[in-house]
Amino acid sequence: MKKTQGLFVALLILLLSYQTGFARDDAFTARDWYQRGVAYANQGVYGEAINMFTAAVAVDPTYAEAYMQRGKAYRVYEITATHEALEDFSRVIALTPRNAEAYYQRGLLHEYILNNTQAKSDMITAAGLGHEGAQQWLLALSNKQFAQAAPAPAVQPAAPPTPAVECESVMERGFDLADYLPGGMQPIVYFDFDRSRIRSDALPVLDAIAAVLKEELPDAWVLVVGHTDSLGTEKYNAGLSLRRAEAVEAYLTQKHGIAPGRIAVEGYGKMAPADTNETEEGRARNRRAAVTGIQN
Repeated sequence: MKKTQGLFVALLILLLSYQTGFARDDAFTARDWYQRGVAYANQGVYGEAINMFTAAVAVDPTYAEAYMQRGKAYRVYEITATHEALEDFSRVIALTPRNAEAYYQRGLLHEYILNNTQAKSDMITAAGLGHEGAQQWLLALSNKQFAQAAPAPAVQPAAPPTPAVECESVMERGFDLADYLPGGMQPIVYFDFDRSRIRSDALPVLDAIAAVLKEELPDAWVLVVGHTDSLGTEKYNAGLSLRRAEAVEAYLTQKHGIAPGRIAVEGYGKMAPADTNETEEGRARNRRAAVTGIQN
């Protein structure tokens, strides 16, 4: 009898503990789940970390850092889960458009899957937002391209002694134009659907950019990257995004006399959305051209 009672008590304790555990889990906030995920990630238990970050965003779908950490965990735990990681980093960018680390991480992932055009686009954006790792990535790319383009001399000269400081700081190369624009302006212009004509509401931004390039940064050069929403074919959007970038270039060079050699243009189609393409508001934010400072 006592043995039966003891077994019943033990089962009762287990049942209460089980119920209490569930009650605690139900009461967890997004931050609670996030902190659990960080703890698992720090221990290298990335599968459980992903589960915890997933629980965090289920409680709070706007928890950008949980998406960020889940994307990083995917990269380590299951490198084939590139789609999931890309979605997480893109979600962070949609929630926090000036998050340099998210652009950098997405750029690394694009580089891994050999999507070099998109990798460069993300790194340019991250560098413009001040990310040192992205600036170093672009500097390495620039040096590699220069080395490939330079003809080899007939006779290799002896290497000169290495100076103490060989080149300018990487941090001096990329810069964020927003730091120079008045009134919290962003160096971004938006376009109507299927159009590349500069809208009147974009003129103050472009005029301010031109003033900065002429008066404050007369030696700087910039990159204009055009983008589209997801509607339309990939080929059509690539051309449309390039025309949008070229429209910005034409305004700055023809209206304000900025030297064409100081402006590079590229079109990335629908590959780098700033927001969701599931709503009209999100698609409107994706129809844009962004001006990024590369060297000042």
